[in-house]
Amino acid sequence: MNVLIIVAIIFGGVLFALAFFTKRRFGVLGLALTAGATLSGLWANELTPYVQQAGLELVAPPLETVVAAGLILLPATALLFSGPTVHKFPQKVVGAALFALLALAFMLEPLGNALVLEGDGKTAFGYLTDYRGWIITAGILYALFDLLFVKTLKHDKEHH
Repeated sequence: MNVLIIVAIIFGGVLFALAFFTKRRFGVLGLALTAGATLSGLWANELTPYVQQAGLELVAPPLETVVAAGLILLPATALLFSGPTVHKFPQKVVGAALFALLALAFMLEPLGNALVLEGDGKTAFGYLTDYRGWIITAGILYALFDLLFVKTLKHDKEHH
């Protein structure tokens, strides 16, 4: 399968939709992705044999790639179901797009190890990889900004 299709499915079909429909604020999710990326870097290699011993065998994608991606997404996934929300459509779209882009930037390394890159897919993946540091830095800074300076409206229980 073309790498662009896989990236589009991950970006648009799954990550964007999860963040958009759960209406969670980007700040909490962005920092959870950062925590997940840190955990993945520290533990993916060590946890992979345990996951394999538990009976999960994969050839493509490699099990280590799945474990690394799972660790990256685990904290954010847990927070998709609790925490501050947004209600305005533009905020939901921007927050979901930023969440998906930041998650994709964190997952570029494991994805690059698992995918066969050629042609336009290799060019696009290379472009994302070249700007990965900038994407992650901007994402973390905006997540902090969102948590510190963007106020969440308090809704009365009567209006729900």
